[in-house]
Amino acid sequence: MTKSTLAGSIMRGLGVVSVLGLLGAAGYFYGIPALTQHDTVVAARGPGAGGGGPPPASVFAEPVRTEMFANRVEAIGTLEANERADLTLSASDRVTAVYFEDGERVKAGKTLVSLAQREQTALVEGAEAELAQANQELARLEPLTAQGAVSQAELDVARRNANAAAAQLRAVQSRQRDRVLVAPFDGVLGFRKVSVGSLIRPGDVVATLIDDSVMRLDFAVPSIFLTSLQPGLEIEARSADIPGRTFKGIVDSINNTIDPVTRSVRVRAMIPNDDGLLKAGMFAAVTLLAEPREALSVPEGALTPLGPDTYVWVVADGDQGPVANRVKIDVGLRQNGRVEVLSGLGPDQRVVTEGALRLREGAPIKLQDEAVLKPSLAGSPGGGGEPSAANRE
Repeated sequence: MTKSTLAGSIMRGLGVVSVLGLLGAAGYFYGIPALTQHDTVVAARGPGAGGGGPPPASVFAEPVRTEMFANRVEAIGTLEANERADLTLSASDRVTAVYFEDGERVKAGKTLVSLAQREQTALVEGAEAELAQANQELARLEPLTAQGAVSQAELDVARRNANAAAAQLRAVQSRQRDRVLVAPFDGVLGFRKVSVGSLIRPGDVVATLIDDSVMRLDFAVPSIFLTSLQPGLEIEARSADIPGRTFKGIVDSINNTIDPVTRSVRVRAMIPNDDGLLKAGMFAAVTLLAEPREALSVPEGALTPLGPDTYVWVVADGDQGPVANRVKIDVGLRQNGRVEVLSGLGPDQRVVTEGALRLREGAPIKLQDEAVLKPSLAGSPGGGGEPSAANRE
């Protein structure tokens, strides 16, 4: 050691002694306890140096929970009525009566329009008379044939005439029914396009009838989800025309071909429309919940990424209390702030959700109650009062 180095060390020692002396003198005159040599060493080493290691880290933890997860597929679709028919007549004549109004809701079988019936009624009456005469002739010949007074051939001719007359009557009655338009199913009618006295021809549309009790929703799904699609899957639909409402339905059918241009497959879902809010032609945003399943989950805040891997800190029992162990897990979907756990955890384990940055493998921990995060309501009406234990710490 050189003389200059030795002199520097002596001067630094004298400086420390001078400072300690001044502090001691201040304590003597002002009543401040003087620092002892032990206190100086403890202050230099830091808190907890005399206790054999740092105190346990305070953390929050919660058990692994089971949640429902599903692959969410979003698409845009168009609503259509479950059934739709352009109502027409197969006969040509003058309209004599209209029995519905625009927008009326009707039941199946209700009469809507009737054409002129006079000529057809006369034809029906004539066919009924011929049938009655043929049946009368058949009834007269049957006992005579049994007595041998009439040949069997004459009886067969009479029976044939009776059958032909019955068939003719049914044909005339069918043409008469064609002159009356009835509702083929329950639904709501659109605008009527005929009036009393107008001439209608076969194929002329009288009105449009739709069944809107259930709506069809057709939309396209990328073909990569084809294996996940199956009838019965739940969907959610929202339309900008009805803000704030979410309509639930199920997948009814899946098309048998994939579009070679868009690489998508058409899917049809059925949505109940009991209140009649949904209208044909509406656009709807569709969310399809494919592959619904129950899986273990942890909060997103519990994850600790390290390179390509993901870890969580698991609460375990130690010799002197709970400790934290780092466990590698495989994760899946993320939804609503939670992460699907594919492997690495069991349903009876607890994971650290807050305070993981201070942890190391096997370190002791102190579990905190989540209630300490809530503000204390105790105290005087003026807002004072005794702070909680956690706040005091």
